[in-house]
Amino acid sequence: MRSHWLKGIGHARASLPEAWLADGRASVLQRTGFPRRPRMAPGDRLVYYAAGWRKVFAVVEVVSEPTDTVAHTSNPARWPWSVAVEALLVVPHLENAPPVEAIGVAARSMSQQSHIRLSAEHYERAVEAIAGVAG
Repeated sequence: MRSHWLKGIGHARASLPEAWLADGRASVLQRTGFPRRPRMAPGDRLVYYAAGWRKVFAVVEVVSEPTDTVAHTSNPARWPWSVAVEALLVVPHLENAPPVEAIGVAARSMSQQSHIRLSAEHYERAVEAIAGVAG
């Protein structure tokens, strides 16, 4: 059974740039990291949440088991675990991305968390909201 997750990218003090895709952050569409082993499996879906912006901006599918053997970030001590992902929907400019509240999730839900589980209903809302503006 597929699980759905809201996955934070960046943080309030180090937000993604508005044109994140053009500004060299496209690597998050290939692999994303976690501070500890996530309970994810291939086929799970992640909705990316731009911390600082409080917007959802992409939907990706997990395509590998979690691993701590792939260096994927400049801070592997903080983010030792990762999964490979494949992009399904992408909003290239955060200014155009829908607010996280549009999917029925409060921004404070992501406070101090790298990811949280989403219900199927919240995931479907995210797909609709992102698809409405995705490039």
